[in-house]
Amino acid sequence: MRNFRVWAGLATMFAAMSLVGCGGHGSSNAASVRLVNASLTHAALDLLANSTTVESNTAINTVSAYASVGTGSVALQINDSTTNTVLTTTAPTLASGGNYAVVAYESGGTLLTSVIQENTATPASGTANLRIFNTATDAGAIDIYVTDPSVNLSTLSTPTFSLASSSTTLATGFLSLASGTTYRIRVTGSGNVADLRLDIPAVTLSNQQNATVLLTPTTGGTLVNGSVLVEQGTYSATPNANSRVRLISAVTGGATVAASVGTTPISTTQTSPSVGAYTIVPSGATLNITVNGASVGAPATALAAGSDSTLLVYGSAAAPTASLIADDNHLPTIVTNFKLRLINGITGAATPLTLDANFAVIASNVIPGTASAYSVVGSSVYTRLDVFSPSSPIAIYSESTLNVPGNAVYTLFMLGDAGAPIHLLQRDH
Repeated sequence: MRNFRVWAGLATMFAAMSLVGCGGHGSSNAASVRLVNASLTHAALDLLANSTTVESNTAINTVSAYASVGTGSVALQINDSTTNTVLTTTAPTLASGGNYAVVAYESGGTLLTSVIQENTATPASGTANLRIFNTATDAGAIDIYVTDPSVNLSTLSTPTFSLASSSTTLATGFLSLASGTTYRIRVTGSGNVADLRLDIPAVTLSNQQNATVLLTPTTGGTLVNGSVLVEQGTYSATPNANSRVRLISAVTGGATVAASVGTTPISTTQTSPSVGAYTIVPSGATLNITVNGASVGAPATALAAGSDSTLLVYGSAAAPTASLIADDNHLPTIVTNFKLRLINGITGAATPLTLDANFAVIASNVIPGTASAYSVVGSSVYTRLDVFSPSSPIAIYSESTLNVPGNAVYTLFMLGDAGAPIHLLQRDH
């Protein structure tokens, strides 16, 4: 009787393995692969396997059908459908009968991929499985809450999932949930429910589904985009509808600056010169700015979804100017480096500035109201920074013993009157 049970168990196991191996999308000696286009700037993508196109014109925020490809180490290539430019390649090991999703996402202008296996065991009847797969590593440590849509996060003490800061992609285990129920999925900064990075308002899981919530980067690097991929099933994208913006008040004479995006305040009373904190606001809404209570013309550029921006208000109180500057808070690729740029908010002579780091020029000709490009600098406990103006051979700002940690993004602000400029070194991310 005991041997009979063992053989019966083995037969059941082999039968289950045989069913998984078939997969329903290709022959038993092939693998099935589909492409998820979670990029930011590529309207459509092509998937090639061993140099042969197997899926074409996969639109942004959609998934392709499955393509039957070879097994073993397969050379997978992603091309831009419009230009046919090769964007990235990878060579995963694909098992016979296996089902896989190749997730193409974009970070700092570079297309990257992650390969997700889609052959998880079917959950019990009346349940569904959910997990988090995080490719938005620049967002840092995050908490994820899976709740009833009506739950106020401020009433919760423990997140559903927590992911530590990491330079590589991270995935949680599957969590069993009741199927047929609508859930709300929110991502926040670690330990701070007010720091909302993403809100997916409604996700309903069907009976015995395995679903993965994909977190992918945004243009700014701190907010995240989200989508739900059902194994061997549907794909639903939820791009982030918000932006982050901070107010830099640099108007001379200690003027008070206020700004809002639509009805959402960025800052109500910010005395110059000062650097405000990032605020999450709806993208695309109108910017409103006042200096000492008087309205100031806002930049015409709209806040892009998923972006980080700096709103610089400078000049005299009688004639202030507002400038909207795009921020790139993607972390450097090497953790011992940091990213640094210069923002010129000086009022007076329209003098371009130059920034040196450790006696090397990293930014030049930065005119008032603008920012330099980011430069990558090696971290040191004795970093030297100098800012020069063409009007003087002596640095208008100099510091030779700065301890600047790596794996971070910084902005050096030069603010105030040209006769007595003020410097503020700010860690942005």
